[in-house]
Amino acid sequence: MGDMKNHIIVCSMFILLGGCVSVSLPGKKVVSAKDVAFEAPSSPFKEIKMSNVDKAWLSDKTANTISYFSECGNTADPSLETLESDAVSAINDLKVIKSEDLQFNGREARQTIVTGKLDGVPVKMSFVLLKKNGCNYTLSYGGTAAQFSQEESAFENFKRNFRAP
Repeated sequence: MGDMKNHIIVCSMFILLGGCVSVSLPGKKVVSAKDVAFEAPSSPFKEIKMSNVDKAWLSDKTANTISYFSECGNTADPSLETLESDAVSAINDLKVIKSEDLQFNGREARQTIVTGKLDGVPVKMSFVLLKKNGCNYTLSYGGTAAQFSQEESAFENFKRNFRAP
């Protein structure tokens, strides 16, 4: 049961990480993107409700999570590097496995894979960070380091079917 508790703790942290730090300047309201298209991850993932991300799914099998967060109308214009830094800011003993620029949804994006610890638990996470039409998007997948690879293909499928307007 201790392992499941660790999974739940870590899962909660992943979902919180999905809602990256944002800086809003006065004058314009920051809102979530409208008309985002995606294919929800299939079983064993089930949708969970979280107030700090647009959508999130938790695996009943591994407690891995997939989520996305969008932010539109922010008068600040953070770089992909800043979005990346914000996404990984809560991870201790951070080690960047991969950080590369790529084309995603017709825009330059950044894909980052990291390992580290959350609440003392070894974790591994993958992010795709995108800026499109005045919105910032963070797609994330994560789990304990030992469970990460088991459902990585579900995140690959989610990315393949994700469309930012």
